[in-house]
Amino acid sequence: MALGISAGGGSGEIKPFIKYDARAGRMFRIDRSQNSSGQYESNEVDISQDCTFVADLANIRVGWVNYSPQGPVKRMVVLGQAAIPARPEDKGSDGKPLFKQGFEFTVLLHKNMGGGPAREFGSSAGCVIEAIDALHDAYMAAPEAAQGKVPIVKMVKTSAVKSGQSTNYKPTFEIIGWTERSDALPPAPSASVGSNASAASSTPPTTGSTHAAPPAAAPAPQPAAAGADDFG
Repeated sequence: MALGISAGGGSGEIKPFIKYDARAGRMFRIDRSQNSSGQYESNEVDISQDCTFVADLANIRVGWVNYSPQGPVKRMVVLGQAAIPARPEDKGSDGKPLFKQGFEFTVLLHKNMGGGPAREFGSSAGCVIEAIDALHDAYMAAPEAAQGKVPIVKMVKTSAVKSGQSTNYKPTFEIIGWTERSDALPPAPSASVGSNASAASSTPPTTGSTHAAPPAAAPAPQPAAAGADDFG
């Protein structure tokens, strides 16, 4: 497995981010704004249709995350730069571990999605981890990655995945182009792409999920032409 984590150090600081809701099969941009009382609020904007972004997969971070009400608490490392830290022992009131394996990387949204500053995209949902694992495999196999270029990624469809009595929707991401690394992204890691590949585990996750027929939905949008100036 490319990411070295199964589907099964940070702080609570809230940075600009996008999130994928696996229960609804939708991608959201989260905007922060002040209300009339001066307090900050989070506003969700659905960007599922034609969702396209630059993905800094060279700096993908893996490890443990607790999406707490106060904000995410992370114990992550850049893939291939260090060993994944031990799972924190924190438990909830139900006795279950609070930290789950997850990933995170920086994205630049297409201007049609709102553009703006660099944002973070991460998840601990098994079906999302599997989707990003496949995307990362495609990235690692591409010669453009070895040249230091950054992929332009599109969410092309979602598929229903039934697990027990619940149904989640797994996204499918495809690389539709490449661009030079923007100054809005962090520098590329010192280790080569090949080093990251050798550092990851090859054991695929076991989720216990079975595929179900996808729900009736709008047809997947066709890949759109995009250039470096169209992001951020």
